[in-house]
Amino acid sequence: MSLPDPHSPAVKPRPRLRRVYILPNLFTALNLFLGVMAIYSIGGGEIEKACWLIVGAAVLDGLDGLVARLTHTQSDFGLQFDSLSDVVSFGVAPSLAAFYMMDDMGSEHHRLVMGVCGLFAVCGALRLARYNVQVKTSERKGFLGLPIPGAALGIVFLILMILEHQLNPNGRKRVVLGTFVSSIMPFVVLGMALLMVSEVPYPKVTQRIRLQRRISFDSLVSLILLAVLLVALKSDLRVDVGFLLLFGYIFIGLGAYIYKMGRRISKHAAARPPGETSDTAPGVPPSPP
Repeated sequence: MSLPDPHSPAVKPRPRLRRVYILPNLFTALNLFLGVMAIYSIGGGEIEKACWLIVGAAVLDGLDGLVARLTHTQSDFGLQFDSLSDVVSFGVAPSLAAFYMMDDMGSEHHRLVMGVCGLFAVCGALRLARYNVQVKTSERKGFLGLPIPGAALGIVFLILMILEHQLNPNGRKRVVLGTFVSSIMPFVVLGMALLMVSEVPYPKVTQRIRLQRRISFDSLVSLILLAVLLVALKSDLRVDVGFLLLFGYIFIGLGAYIYKMGRRISKHAAARPPGETSDTAPGVPPSPP
């Protein structure tokens, strides 16, 4: 039995991925590595360390896309690799951190908390899958739904606020406030999960910055001063600033969406002819009683 000639036109060569862009994918690999380290830290009881590792992963996640755009090294491989890394760093790791945090705060609804945290990871994966499909169409200029790094950082900075300000109902300080935070935290995690798979539009922060290969000297100095200021802040101030920025971004996008939907409904109601109800088709007179 003779083997087919590999040079024959009837035999199609199998596609092989020989080369990839190293710089953006290196940032993505480091993002994944920090996500795995965060999971290890959570298992060891170091939730605060895990939260800062997730913050570091988010910084690397922003840098890989920025570097790819500046160096014109975007690729389908990088897109898929980035999404797989984000599932670990911003889906699995924050859900585990939230679960162990609520369990440490003495939550009585153990199975409900487990289900909500698991739902967050599932919604994160769905969010990334939808983004990969729609990235060149409806999500080219903005996000459709809360991006998974934003949802993960929202949970992370909430945990850091609890740890920094001792908002634990089992402690001696601020017991009432800690009990309130413990009771609403599952709803915050659930809200983040639903926002990821919603159609609420969110702007792309990196596109608003509009960095180019060459920027002005004043812009470079401003970026350096901003980085130094963030590093120089005390740990509690960094947590407070991060918390306010993240939840400000989340609520501004949600508020703008609700406002636009309200205006659309009011315009539709104003354009409806008198005597026509929502149960009546346009142009059809209402039926007699």
